[in-house]
Amino acid sequence: MIFSYYNPPEVISLFYYTQRMCKSCADEVTVSFIGSDYVFFAILKWRDKEGNVMRRISYSVGGIVLAAFLICGSVLFGTLYYQLSQIRTQEVVGGLLNRGNTHRDVLVDSYDQTTMRHVSMMEANSSFTVVITDARGKQLEASRPLTSEMKSVLEHTDFDYRRQGKIVTMRDFLMTDSPITIDGKHRGHVFMFASKAIVDHVLDPLKQQFFQVGLLALLLAGAASIWTTRIISRPLIQMEKATARLLDGESGELPIDRQDELGQLARSIQQLKQDLDFLNRERSEFLASVSHELRTPLTYIKGYADILERQTLTPDERRRYITIIREESQQMNEWIEQLFWLARIDANAFMMERKPVDVEDLIHQVIRLMRLDIEQENISFEIEGERLEVIGDAQQLRQMIVNIIENARRHTTSGTIIVRYGVNAVGAFIQIEDTGEGIAADSLPHVTKRLYRTEASRSRKHGGTGIGLSIVEAIAQTHGAELNIKSQLGHGTQVTLQWKEK
Repeated sequence: MIFSYYNPPEVISLFYYTQRMCKSCADEVTVSFIGSDYVFFAILKWRDKEGNVMRRISYSVGGIVLAAFLICGSVLFGTLYYQLSQIRTQEVVGGLLNRGNTHRDVLVDSYDQTTMRHVSMMEANSSFTVVITDARGKQLEASRPLTSEMKSVLEHTDFDYRRQGKIVTMRDFLMTDSPITIDGKHRGHVFMFASKAIVDHVLDPLKQQFFQVGLLALLLAGAASIWTTRIISRPLIQMEKATARLLDGESGELPIDRQDELGQLARSIQQLKQDLDFLNRERSEFLASVSHELRTPLTYIKGYADILERQTLTPDERRRYITIIREESQQMNEWIEQLFWLARIDANAFMMERKPVDVEDLIHQVIRLMRLDIEQENISFEIEGERLEVIGDAQQLRQMIVNIIENARRHTTSGTIIVRYGVNAVGAFIQIEDTGEGIAADSLPHVTKRLYRTEASRSRKHGGTGIGLSIVEAIAQTHGAELNIKSQLGHGTQVTLQWKEK
């Protein structure tokens, strides 16, 4: 940064002030004069990476602040300077007109060449110029030789005595006109000229003072913006480093105890880190569970396929092993199908075709699909309801009902599954109730979690994927329905899909 000025005492003060302010912003400061006592430069250095980042932030914010300050200051200075120049001009014009009127009054009392010469001599040593003309504009007397601009204005002036107090603004001069009227007759004019340098002479010191104050204010604003930016940016940079360490699995301290926006941001980042850790654990557990569940049927299939290669097997043994392979293949296919639905849920890739769906027809389709499995389990099926239509995607609603009935079938032995549908006081509903083994009270809040299985269903005889109800809950939410599950251990389970619109 280079600073220059023209007043040695003031530049010395500015030199030491700049040195002190810069030291509060940078790690190393060099301030020196170059060539003369009027120009000096300041070199600011930052040592570490954090300082470089803070320097960039400080320069950016400082540049914006200084630019805004310069714009506002320029507009303010220009407006104030214009108003002051107008005021000063009016003062000069007023004084000029008063002097012209005074001379005019003297000439009215004694209109002769001697009086005109006396008036001219009175202004000879002043900063004004007086010109006396007759009624036709012929010059009779002047306090000093006229410039070409003065002559040009006089040549084009309308010498009308009725234009009392006329004021003319020229490039370099101001002019007033005081007509001379004696006994009702127009006898001449008293023209007063004043150089605009008189106005500038008053405004120049003011302009210099404005420049001094503006330069000092600019330095103060720049130093204050850099200092403020460093105060604000330092905790942000520290927070960024701590966040990076947290994401890398290292320990990092966040200013969570601060009672301001930074503290709130730190607490949000910490909560986000906890959520990410939880999701990572959930993902690891999910992948481990999926690997285990897929490995088991593959192991059965491979093992029984190896046994089938033996030539000593009886036809009954061969049929039994083929049945096991088919069942395990079906189990693995069900897993893959459920994982496909789960992937669509996570990717928010449900392409819903919203149209009226006949619930009764949909339920009968599901029952026809699952009739063979239900009859093999010796389960009776009851349907209670009236004609009902809901708005939604038929395929997704079908998958939701399949998952609920399949879950009921797996946990019901020689019992009953009841399907109810219709409209209640709240809205449309679909309810599936079984008389199966039920769910313990402490497990009930967790049954919609992925891969969660109650103790009673962990044996492979029940099968299942542990994600069926998770899919049901996700589909229900996309259709504006609420999933409610009630169960009592040993007495069965009731699953209700409740819409809030009839």
